[in-house]
Amino acid sequence: MKHTVKTIAFYLALAGTLLCAAVPITQAAEMNEKVVIPATLEGLWQAIDAKSLELKKTIDSGSLDQVHHEAFAIRDLVAGLPAKSGALPAENLAKVKSSIKFVATLAERLDATGDAKDAPGTKQNFEKLTSVLASLRGNYSSK
Repeated sequence: MKHTVKTIAFYLALAGTLLCAAVPITQAAEMNEKVVIPATLEGLWQAIDAKSLELKKTIDSGSLDQVHHEAFAIRDLVAGLPAKSGALPAENLAKVKSSIKFVATLAERLDATGDAKDAPGTKQNFEKLTSVLASLRGNYSSK
């Protein structure tokens, strides 16, 4: 009987440890969703546009706690631009790389305002993101 009580106590302690450890792992996995970078520049812009539309719909629906999904996906997609931008002049590529940093900052801001249920702040950050994406795209148009 003594051995059984120890065994049960051990398994209960182990189960409790596993349950406590599972929550942060789940949250971390959610925050680090993998984004597939399309093989072509055109495909990459299509993916950015699609995620931007999803982000707008998420904001418009009031699901502000879900904003981070699309915001971070856009950040990751935009970060893939330099690898597909070999034909850009060096000056334009430098502008793209600079804008990538601002997109990452805006993704963080969108996450923060979304989590805070700050609808006006989230919309304002989305408008900034939209503007930065338009400016980024301008680096790819022929002059």
